[in-house]
Amino acid sequence: MQAIERKLGRIFQITIEEGEDLFEELNRFVEAKNIRAGSVFVFGAMHTVDMISGFRSLKGFDVDRRRFEDRRELVGVGNISWPDSPPAALGDVSWDGPRPFVHIHMALSGGAGKNEEVLVGHLSGAGVQKAFVEIYEYV
Repeated sequence: MQAIERKLGRIFQITIEEGEDLFEELNRFVEAKNIRAGSVFVFGAMHTVDMISGFRSLKGFDVDRRRFEDRRELVGVGNISWPDSPPAALGDVSWDGPRPFVHIHMALSGGAGKNEEVLVGHLSGAGVQKAFVEIYEYV
């Protein structure tokens, strides 16, 4: 086991409004506030959701990517880091040195009339209806 002791820094409560992109807003906020490490908690309603719902095989990064374009409820938890290169979950993107990466795992409702169906996985994109986010900075 490996452990790092940290202290709690600033705490932010953020509301993301309709039509905004969840990751765009979070990454912009994290960079502007220079939050180098922390935990993220998010819940709300999304118009669109992109997710990685699991691995199709154990060969490389062979994942099942899904997109939903109907309104769904979402709850997620994650962390903030500043990697030197892009995480595999982002796919083929350009990356110019350390930059904020908000990593969120989530539970997603099945959509209207399918409330008993819940998906879990890695959140890779979301168009917001209304979202509430808490960020706990580690120092």
